[in-house]
Amino acid sequence: MQCVLIGHKHVNEVQTVAQVFFPGERFNAVKVQYRPHTYLEAGYTIESWLEEEAAYASVYKDGEFVAGHKWPFCCDDIKPGKYLTERRVIMLALYHALQKAVGAYTPWGALTGIRPSKLVREWLEAGHSGEDITKTLTEVICCHKEKARLALAVAHAENRLTPPPGTIGLYVSIPFCPTRCVYCSFNTSHKPADTDLQRRYCDALAGECFEKARQARAMGAAISSIYIGGGTPTVLSEVLLEKVLEAVGEAFNIAEASERLQSPRSALARRFSAPPAEDRACLENLNNALPLPLSIEYTVEAGRPDTLTPGKLALMRRYGVNRIAVNPQTLNDHTLAAIGRGHTAADFFAAFEMTRNAGFACINTDLIVGLPGETPDDTRRTMEELARLSPENITVHTLAVKRASRLNELIRLEHDSQKTPGQSRDEAVNVEAMLRTASKACAEMGLSPYYLYRQKNMVGLFENVGYSLPGHECSYNIGMMAEVQTILGIGAGAVSKFVERSRALPSEATGACGRKPHLEGDKITREFNAKNPEIYIERRNCHDSGT
Repeated sequence: MQCVLIGHKHVNEVQTVAQVFFPGERFNAVKVQYRPHTYLEAGYTIESWLEEEAAYASVYKDGEFVAGHKWPFCCDDIKPGKYLTERRVIMLALYHALQKAVGAYTPWGALTGIRPSKLVREWLEAGHSGEDITKTLTEVICCHKEKARLALAVAHAENRLTPPPGTIGLYVSIPFCPTRCVYCSFNTSHKPADTDLQRRYCDALAGECFEKARQARAMGAAISSIYIGGGTPTVLSEVLLEKVLEAVGEAFNIAEASERLQSPRSALARRFSAPPAEDRACLENLNNALPLPLSIEYTVEAGRPDTLTPGKLALMRRYGVNRIAVNPQTLNDHTLAAIGRGHTAADFFAAFEMTRNAGFACINTDLIVGLPGETPDDTRRTMEELARLSPENITVHTLAVKRASRLNELIRLEHDSQKTPGQSRDEAVNVEAMLRTASKACAEMGLSPYYLYRQKNMVGLFENVGYSLPGHECSYNIGMMAEVQTILGIGAGAVSKFVERSRALPSEATGACGRKPHLEGDKITREFNAKNPEIYIERRNCHDSGT
């Protein structure tokens, strides 16, 4: 599909809006100075044209004009100031032109970003009322009212629950799973029999733990949250799981985890110490070097119920883990078999009870709405079963059909590799009913939305929402998804995200919530680890050996 850009360079913005209407399509962007006279390409061509006072968008089919739209830079109905930036004007014009030409069911309207609440937080901190923000979201950006209200509720929660200044989060990646789900394209190895790879991986991971601890000390930052995710961390044997927990605990001074972690001269510390020149000073002060808050939020994602054992739960408790995720995705056995989960609903109930009996007072359960063949009745039954267990957190995901997943291949085969423009309204309405069912059930359990994000290729263009009982919200999720906290990533595929707090807004610009806006344009930089476990191990071994 051809995208013609005239007078601007916002390629990503144009393609992002176009993907809403042409999911899975590949785009060819052409930047020109003047408007072409003819459009000879077969299929669709979209044109985005910027002038001094407005942006124009046109849609052509097989060279013939289909629809167009103009959006001005000035609009009296938009209360939040500075919203109509150049790129947003371009996106709004293109969104409306494509709605006229192709049409799509778009619950979030022209809001295409993965963090809808981030924009709302900016408006709140600039002093705009919830009423003005809701009006802009619905009347200008074309969000459905319930999505506007959701974004506003989550923005308030994120403002209230933002991790303390001077703290950072820690993410540890364990990229192994017992099987691969049909919808998964994540960086995982689903060959649990390859214990040698897992052993070598955990050794390499331990080395990076101590390296990242030195980096945290240099930053003078306290660790407020630790999240061990994957993959499925609990697919590791008890021996390897303890190696990971010990490395994290010792490197980051989680002294209460085990009496053995009190000594900075343990085998792990000797093996993965700082360079010799700073070795003595570094290790002598290891237990005092990292400032710690009174209580570290420590989460392990035990995504597969069939990987949990009493021994692994006892290990996690011993090393200070205080939050755990046990994820059924659905409690429909037929669906679980179809998506390749390898466990039953009964397995989940047993694992949940085992986890509760082990003393965990905060348990999260993940669900996926929109799984193949599921209906709103399936969602209702799943929520009724979860209500009996009273989890502290429930995260409701909308199915995302990733390009590299087996599910995407099955869909392509079913449709003879053809995709029709736009989103299926019937499918979207069905998923919307499931999301409403889940949201209502969470509210009845006393759980409120506190974090929100979206992904590409989500069924119905919806969202993922985390719900929590008051006081049980996951600080790591807020720091990561709201981008208000630096996160150090350890392991294959892990990303370190550095949030640099830039200049504060003038003191008189106090927000409606009574707080001064915390930022004016945070600078965010990222560092990426190798995704493949073998390549990660090789690079870590070269790093540790100094080659």
